[in-house]
Amino acid sequence: MRPFLPLCALALALSCDARAADPLTIDTHVDIPADYMRDARFDVGTDTALKVDLGKMERGGLDAAFFVIYVEQGPRTPEGYTEAIAQAERKYSAIETMLERYPDRIRLATTPAQVRANHEAGVLSAMIGIENGYSLGLDIGNLDAAYRRGARYIGLTHTGHNDLCTSSGARPEFGDVPAGDVGLSPFGREVVRRANALGMMVDVSHASDACVRDVLALSAAPVIASHSSARALADHPRNLDDSLLRAIGAQGGVVQVVAYTYFLKLDPAREAAEAALQAQVAREAGADGFDSELHEHLPAYVAGVARIEQEHPIATLEDYLDHIEHVVDVAGIDHVGIASDFDGGGGITGWMDATETANVTDGLRRRGFDDTQIAQLWGGNLLRVWQQAADLGQARGAMGFYDRVVDDVMAHYDLPGLALGVIENGEVVYRGTRGETVAGSGEAVDTDTLFKIASNTKAMTAAVLARLVNAGKLRWDDPVVKHLPQFRMHDAWVTREIQVRDLLIHNAGLREGAGDLMLWPEPNHFTRDDILAGLAHLQPQQSFRSGYAYDNLLYVVAGEVAAAAGGASYEELVRREVFAPLGLTRCRVGAFDREATGNVAQPHTRVDAGNVAMRLDPPQVPAITSAAAGGIRCSLDDMLAWAGNWLAPTPAHLAWLPAEQRLPLWTAHTPMPVSQRRRDWDDTHFYAYGYGWRLADVDGEWSVSHTGTLGGMYSQLHLLPDLDSGFVFMINGDADEARTVLNQVLVEHLTPDGEGRDLGAVVAALQARQSGADAAVVVPDTSSRQPASAAGMAPWLGTWRDPWFGDVTICAVDDRVAFRSAKSPRLSGDLMRVGDRYLVDWHADHAEAWAHFSQEAGTRRLGMAKVDPDADFSYDYEDLAFVRTGDCAGPSASGG
Repeated sequence: MRPFLPLCALALALSCDARAADPLTIDTHVDIPADYMRDARFDVGTDTALKVDLGKMERGGLDAAFFVIYVEQGPRTPEGYTEAIAQAERKYSAIETMLERYPDRIRLATTPAQVRANHEAGVLSAMIGIENGYSLGLDIGNLDAAYRRGARYIGLTHTGHNDLCTSSGARPEFGDVPAGDVGLSPFGREVVRRANALGMMVDVSHASDACVRDVLALSAAPVIASHSSARALADHPRNLDDSLLRAIGAQGGVVQVVAYTYFLKLDPAREAAEAALQAQVAREAGADGFDSELHEHLPAYVAGVARIEQEHPIATLEDYLDHIEHVVDVAGIDHVGIASDFDGGGGITGWMDATETANVTDGLRRRGFDDTQIAQLWGGNLLRVWQQAADLGQARGAMGFYDRVVDDVMAHYDLPGLALGVIENGEVVYRGTRGETVAGSGEAVDTDTLFKIASNTKAMTAAVLARLVNAGKLRWDDPVVKHLPQFRMHDAWVTREIQVRDLLIHNAGLREGAGDLMLWPEPNHFTRDDILAGLAHLQPQQSFRSGYAYDNLLYVVAGEVAAAAGGASYEELVRREVFAPLGLTRCRVGAFDREATGNVAQPHTRVDAGNVAMRLDPPQVPAITSAAAGGIRCSLDDMLAWAGNWLAPTPAHLAWLPAEQRLPLWTAHTPMPVSQRRRDWDDTHFYAYGYGWRLADVDGEWSVSHTGTLGGMYSQLHLLPDLDSGFVFMINGDADEARTVLNQVLVEHLTPDGEGRDLGAVVAALQARQSGADAAVVVPDTSSRQPASAAGMAPWLGTWRDPWFGDVTICAVDDRVAFRSAKSPRLSGDLMRVGDRYLVDWHADHAEAWAHFSQEAGTRRLGMAKVDPDADFSYDYEDLAFVRTGDCAGPSASGG
């Protein structure tokens, strides 16, 4: 059992400071008939025969009530569950109709704060409780749906055992036997845990003693008994004995003493007379048995009850106050509240309906309770417990949902490691890590583990430039050549006109991924000077500033602009301008000692046997040419700090980068195409690139995001600024689809208008979409490949040069024809023959390439192209234009 002892004295803000003369009065259990708000007799905006309608509440001073979604226990069959769910839906709809019809008189309250606000505004509050978890069927998702409809407590059972727990009243006709020591079922435990995660109170009224004990042992939040009385004064199994009263109080919960005659005093003669009346009324109505939903309001029944009450008077207000005093004595003043069970059998002499609510207050005062205690009993204690449940739900609900998502995506995609952090309303609500830094190592991923964030680096590069702009060291519209005189593009006019801002927004006219073979695969021998020189040889594919095409090389140039303007290397500037002032203590850029740094995730690839680490970092991790485009590594904690700087900037953050310098980064500069999937899934109409960020509308919310992909490492940072919410995750394995699915599930969870699909639903939707796309894209069949022979390739053997990629050799090596790159040693493979075409079969896991040999005017040429047109755009073979420059060296050399 977990003690919960922050009592009313420590929680005055939860209405313990209610005005003495006008306590906030809350009734935790009011039943409603099946035809509530449908039959004119039950339109509570009018004067009805119900014990609770709006007029009676207003006249009697009953400020708030939990209207109950009660469903009688029925057979535990598919048909029974379907009917129970339908009955519950009818009551939810009826309550919604009441609220829609009388918004100036009564409003829904789903938080304690809303109850208090309604009271201050002079408006009644309607809350929703569930009586009998039978209406959940066997689907825990129905509890989430009930919470979304406004339900704030779940009464586990009623009369008759169900699939959650045993009842205090067995139903032999359903095969029930006395509960004994049988309490919560496995499904019932799931419901309690989920209620805790949602912030929904768990109600043990009607539950067996064993079930109550199980709930107290399991629940992480205080529990309530929404309408129960003291067994010591009325020995009815529906009541709670003193040991349970003490246990509920010790856990911090509250017992709402119920004004129901049979639970206040025992009267077997009255019970027998009422049973006979019920049988008679049911028989006359042509029913198999009495149904309170259908028969309680029939004239014959109402008249019969009146006759019975003449002979067997019901309990009185004094009997009721005796129970309140007893529960206070046993459980403590902080753990007792008030419930009527009106329109479900409740009603006693002195508190027969809501108009007589003040009688309870007067009676409590006569019994010696002071005004503070009366305010506690009438609502303060209940609001305290509700708030504790809600607070736990805010923390644990996020944990529970996100834990399930992380576990599901890890299992479905068999990922080596993952780290996820979530921010809601400006606060970090979740940090979750799974897996290992290296598969099989036993070294667990944690919130300090360094991951390659790949292209999420771009926003940090943009931030460095923004800091320099703020310091007056450069301007966004400065020509690039002002800071890098050696910079050249293919066109002289573009070279002259391209500005610093253009380096960040993918509008330079280059092919998507142009020149990326100078960056990846790593490590290679290309320098930043090579990139500056190579850009002049990359042919544009469209006009300058005419459209979007993602590039990385110009971000490397942007890093060099920053270095020239800032008087230090790009790496030093990032450490000085970003890491240090924002406290990103684990982030790394440039060279570092792997052992001294520790806890560094390594990339993985998928093979039949599972995840295999690849491209392991050496002990001394070198600086890389592509740092400004995608070379930073960070931990989850640091990425959450980075995200928080943008979502909820503090004065210190704004001193680091003022609002006027932040604005250009999140301003749309280059429109981007909106895919059909984005239209269908996110209702996206607008998509554009800022400075290092992607901007869009997602489910009606502003979205600012970026992805990162780098050879066995995937990341995503996604912010929803108007919601002060967002998330970041990093994965050290092949996770293209996993990233898409995880991002979608999280976005739909955080956006109010999102579909809220679970992982399985999004996976299925994506696979269905991909199957259609795959049918449209034809990847050539290369299974007939055979090693190319040196003799057959004799005219093409030799050394070849591309003006930006440099030299490669295509030469005989043993019984193979090998392709080797001088500056990118990892880009090596063997030439294969596929029909009348040549293919390069790389030694590593790279996108395969066709090799097209030709001869024009005595010059031998080599062009290349991706075999799979949908392969990663960074394999920009299409930009290569080799010319043969010489023979192979050594005995296998071929003549010209």
